[in-house]
Amino acid sequence: MVRTLAAFTATISVMDPVPDTAPGSSQEALAVVAGIEQLRAGIAALDASWQVTTENRIRESDAAHDVREQDQGRAAAHEVALARRISPSSSSMSLASARRLVAQMPATYLQLAEGRLPERNVQAITRALDNARPETCALIDQWVEEDPTRMDGLGTRRTTQLVREMAQALDPGDSRARAERAARKRNVTMEPLGDGMARISATLRALDASAVMKHLHAGAEASRAAGARDSFGALQADHLVASIVGGPTELDPTLPAPTASAPGARLDVGVVITDRALLGCADEAEHARIEGYGPVPAHIITDALLGRPPGTITPKAPERGCGEHTDTSAAAVFRRLYSHPVTGELVAMESRARAFPVGLARMIRWRDQTCRTPWCNARIRHLDHIAPHARGGATSYDNGQGLCARCNYLKEHGQWSVHRTTTPSPVASSPVAPSPAVDPTAIRWASPHGARGISPTPPSEPPPPPRSAQLEPPPGPTHEHGATSTPPTPPRLEFDDPPF
Repeated sequence: MVRTLAAFTATISVMDPVPDTAPGSSQEALAVVAGIEQLRAGIAALDASWQVTTENRIRESDAAHDVREQDQGRAAAHEVALARRISPSSSSMSLASARRLVAQMPATYLQLAEGRLPERNVQAITRALDNARPETCALIDQWVEEDPTRMDGLGTRRTTQLVREMAQALDPGDSRARAERAARKRNVTMEPLGDGMARISATLRALDASAVMKHLHAGAEASRAAGARDSFGALQADHLVASIVGGPTELDPTLPAPTASAPGARLDVGVVITDRALLGCADEAEHARIEGYGPVPAHIITDALLGRPPGTITPKAPERGCGEHTDTSAAAVFRRLYSHPVTGELVAMESRARAFPVGLARMIRWRDQTCRTPWCNARIRHLDHIAPHARGGATSYDNGQGLCARCNYLKEHGQWSVHRTTTPSPVASSPVAPSPAVDPTAIRWASPHGARGISPTPPSEPPPPPRSAQLEPPPGPTHEHGATSTPPTPPRLEFDDPPF
């Protein structure tokens, strides 16, 4: 409470704290915003210390229950993830940074607790030291303690660069080992964006990344010279796709040809789309789901099947008739899938084998879309029995779930409770809902030490829109030209007699 009071009465980043500003002034508003940011830093320090405390107590509990020493505390980040309602991957990185900050950098921790260093900058410091030895972290912490103002005004990128340069200078002998550890973490990730787009990010060795960019630059230059009218960045993106999955592209004959796959090779990418969108005229109102991506407007899929994906600069194609479908060079395989009319969940199938057959595994992957651990966004790597097969769990659609490798391994560590259940459906009480109403299914998780979470089964179709498609104007008086009235002024913070 003392730090809460200090955040608003001794605010660092404004000239006058809240009590010294005029009510309703812009200075008051800025002081409140600055105080909240300073308070956020103090809460971040408290959060870091309690994350470490939680890990230590879970480790002690595991030791008391005769868990093997190498496995003690192994699932701590997973349990903290449930308690904080974040993904296990984010929890693991956050816990590692907290451990480094609390145990190895006490001066930096104090600067964060007092609000003198912003939370994002402290995170940049601890993550830049991810591969550094404890001795290096202690030396950089000493450097921060000598003059904390050295970090004033630095953005997160400059902070990261500065700390990495210092770590290299302080511990040059460990440079090769750090480079080896960093290279083992190379990876490729995909982030879904809006309107059917996605961002693919690759963490590569610096030389490999430079070579890739030079290759894409040369390919885009060749396409531009051949008369392509797309932007240079779009041409680089097209060349990247053509180099990996094959397909037509205009390349300079002196450039190395793509070798990853032959043009026209078929890749099995699952797409869940309604027959209404595939064969009807309402694809602008429908959604489809792409395996590993998520929902997209259905017309993106149907236009791609017709050979005119969005962003293609081609002569205007004739309008498509209702029910017409033209499968050009997509080489797609269509399988009919059915969903429940109320919950929207895909229908089930089952097997007597322990391993999930290919068709059943594909259905589970298409249904779950991402790892079914609560708050986890990772891609599905393993198929898991919710009720373990060793305890009589069936190899069925209802008893299967898709998990990432990390979550599947940690699920077997300790006494985790994972079971299938139902969640109350809002459509069950709707007067227009079909009868009888069926509640959607979900998977409930509970950790050995009391954290819990729920993972609803994703519907194959988006939920229905509100009854009225017409947006109602916001309540309250309006001015001319449709401008709404000024929002109410938030209450002023008073510190004459604080209740602390």
